[in-house]
Amino acid sequence: MKIREILEAVKNAYIRFKNAFALGVTADALFSVFQDSLREDLGEYEIVYDYIWGKDSGNIDGVTQNYTPQTGDALVMDISVCKDGVWCDVCRTFFVGEPTDKQKEIFAMIKASLRRGQATLTAGAKASDIYRAVNTVYEENGKTLVHHAGHRIAETPVAQPQFLAENETPIKAGETYAIESGYYEKGAYGIRLENDFLVSENGAEDLFEDLLPLDLKEYILR
Repeated sequence: MKIREILEAVKNAYIRFKNAFALGVTADALFSVFQDSLREDLGEYEIVYDYIWGKDSGNIDGVTQNYTPQTGDALVMDISVCKDGVWCDVCRTFFVGEPTDKQKEIFAMIKASLRRGQATLTAGAKASDIYRAVNTVYEENGKTLVHHAGHRIAETPVAQPQFLAENETPIKAGETYAIESGYYEKGAYGIRLENDFLVSENGAEDLFEDLLPLDLKEYILR
């Protein structure tokens, strides 16, 4: 099993999840649709996730329990799936109904920070270089990234090096990395996006963008 096949299954699961959404359907029922789709495509698999609805999404991580989604909610859905020892790690944020103008601006900022990180993610760069590239977009908008900007994906979904300001570990060709970027208003909402990238001597190939593009209108649940 290759990461591209796993990401294809995750893409299908996100789409099935979105198509199953309706007001009144519980968060647990919706996540069951997601998991059933993965099982259909992959058979047995491992999964680690954040699944954080509404105000909980401002807490960065966790799983919202016993909840029925409401209009105005944001949903951070960060998914790590493993099959045959191969992991992926991606995140999408959904909105129940039209996001606010501020949320639209934040989504665009986070998307831009992923692209800035990708431009820096190449063999020989340091983990700290990717962090600074991502965080620079935040600084340009008067904000700060409050967690790492990503990490290597290997025998675990979050492997070293992590992209942190003080981490001078070099990036290696042939390895897979996630760029992860998020903004959080505690008690209100969070928005996080994450794609996986295969690094070569010439740069980084985005393995998930073509499968599930970061087009905001595709993440509005109605």
